[in-house]
Formats: sequence, structure tokens, C-alpha cells
Amino acid sequence: MYQLKKSKSVLLMLSLVTVGLIGAGISVETEAKERPSGFYTRGDVSKAPGTRSGYDNPNVADSQKPTNWGKNVDGIVVQLEWASLQPNAPLRAGERAALDTTWIERAIDDIETWNSVPGNNKLGIKLRVFAGIYTPQWVKNEAGSSTLDFKGSSFDGDFPHFWKTAFQTRFKELHHELAAKYDSEPLIKEVSISGCMIKNADMHRARGEYQNMNILIDAGLTWQKDRTCQNWQINAVAGKWDNTWVSVARPHFRQFKKMSSKPSRSDWPLNTSVMQETVETCRKAGSCISGNNSLEQEDKDADAFNNDQHAIYYAASKYRGSSSKAPLYFQTDVKIIQGSGLIHNIIGWGIKNSHVEMIELPTLKAFKKYDDSYLGSSAMQKKRTKLKN
Repeated sequence: MYQLKKSKSVLLMLSLVTVGLIGAGISVETEAKERPSGFYTRGDVSKAPGTRSGYDNPNVADSQKPTNWGKNVDGIVVQLEWASLQPNAPLRAGERAALDTTWIERAIDDIETWNSVPGNNKLGIKLRVFAGIYTPQWVKNEAGSSTLDFKGSSFDGDFPHFWKTAFQTRFKELHHELAAKYDSEPLIKEVSISGCMIKNADMHRARGEYQNMNILIDAGLTWQKDRTCQNWQINAVAGKWDNTWVSVARPHFRQFKKMSSKPSRSDWPLNTSVMQETVETCRKAGSCISGNNSLEQEDKDADAFNNDQHAIYYAASKYRGSSSKAPLYFQTDVKIIQGSGLIHNIIGWGIKNSHVEMIELPTLKAFKKYDDSYLGSSAMQKKRTKLKN
């Protein structure tokens, strides 16, 4: 696999990679893509299965979002349910399921429309395909599934056994098909890795959800199988996308076991060596960006970048002060203001302590609710400039 360089300065040289065209007997040169930078929006979409696919369209005026928000960001996250991409099983054994790329094509068209307007800034796309409850039913049938209860939330339902070969084979096939179609699409800058997810696209196993973990343990999940899956998915996805960055969130793994009551921290200790191992797996893939999906005020208060009990430490601080920092992204917390800290201060803290170039913002509706002009304010836009330079 061609490995993208981590340095933005190297990427700006437009390194070329030769891609063989199978069956054609010829090759073409494709430009390796720049790492996404600046502010990306996450989309105001529901988390209920069947309604989570979507994105923010900069061409559509929306009174619930900041005025002219498209001019103050650098890209959008297109959220997709795996079930919406491959709703139907293959017709014959040994085949891959057909792709329904309606959402992706629509997003590309919308961003092309925006980018084509003279004077508009150029926007890019990050793809985040959700597995977990959003996995096609036919894949759940092949791999097996378990019904989990998140106390009446949108996440209640059947979750696939992601540690099993049948699931992993189909997940890898999905990215084979996506990459074959979109690896050369210049607007798609990054693809999120979320094959081993349960509730969210980060891979955190929360102590408060021990009862659901018990169900998965009874179905065959072990700590070692979970750990193996985290590293497997990085190589599986990175191995398909030759010219596009991939990213994996929150290497924050508690060494879980079956419990009859809510585990204490000592019952489910953080395994720091595995968190470090996952970051190293991503780094060695060459085209992989580690991330944390909840950069928030509490991180600054806890000095999280210097605390090896915190996921952010392993995503970022190990490489501080070196000449080759590991690439990193953050999602920010859903609140615009927390305690005494506005979000631009929190973003500034992340910039100061890591090699972050891209921040996924809270929802645009949250910005609008706080202040219509805040996203475009000098405080926010100065942070955006720092991310890009």
C-alpha cells in the first residue's frame, strides 16, 4: 500500500503514486491528497437507525444554522449508515454486495456546486460510515447479533458480533468497494474507521454500560478479541484507501470483564499499553490519523495531554517536541460554552499541545443557539487559521 506522508509540507509537493488498472494493462498517476485541515461540520442528523445518514449543505439557507456558515469552515462530515450503503445482501455466494452511493454522490455534487462559485472558499469531505446498530441486517444475520439496551435511547437494538470473521470480511469488502470508487475523488479527504464500534464511532467501552458488555461477552466477545479488532480495522481500512487519509478515534480501552454490578475503575482498569499500541498501529499505517472524539474543557482542567490515564495523551502528547509528530484530529464537545471556557479556548488548548490540523465542530444548530456570529468571529477564525498553517 502507498503510504501518505504525515508532513503537510511534503503533501504540498503533490507526491504521485502509480495505481495499476487491473485488466487494462496500463497505469495512471494519481495525486496523493492533502490531510484535511481547519474546521469541519458534523451535520445535524438524528442518531436513530434509518435517519443518521446526512450532512450540512452549504448551498441551502437554514435559519437554524449560522448565517453564511459555509464561508467560515473548510469541509463537512458526511455521516452514513452502513445499512444505507449496502441495504441488500449479494445475489450469489462469493460476491460483494452492491453499493448505493446516493448520499455520497449528492454530497459531492453539493460541494462541487459550492466550490464552483467565484469567491467561495473550497470545502472538502470526510466520510464517516457507522457500523454497530447501523450495520445491514443481512450482515448481522451472517455474523450473528445481540440485542442491547441503552436505557431507551436511539441506540437500542441489534448489534453485530464485530469480532467475528463473517463481519470483518463484509466490512473489509465495503471499504474495498468504496475505495475503488472514491479513492481518486479529490473532494473526499478522509475516511473514518468505525468497524468495531458499539454505540458511537469511538471505541470506548463505558463502565456504565457493563450490562450490555455482559451480553456481548456471553456471545463470545473477550478483551483480547476486542483489542485485536481495534488494530485489525486500522490496517483493513488503510489497506484499501491508497490516496486518502483514514482516521480512528479514541484509543481509550478499559480491560473489561463480566460484572454483576457496575464496575469500579479498578475492576475495569485502563490498559495504557494497548492505547499506545493502537496509536502505533495507526502511525505505522502511514495514512492514518489518530483522534479523540470529545475535546472539552475538562481536558484542559485535568492537564490531559500530560496524563497517561487519558486517551488524549496517547493520541497526541507522546510525540510533542519531536520533529515528526503524529497527525491528530479532534471532535469538540457538543457544548459551545463549558464552565468558564468558550470553545475557541478549548480548541486553542488542543492546538498548543498536539499536531492537530482538523477540528470537527459541534453542530451548527448549537452555534446558532449560542450566537449567530460566533462561528465567524475573530476568536474562532484565528484558531481556524492556526489549524491550517
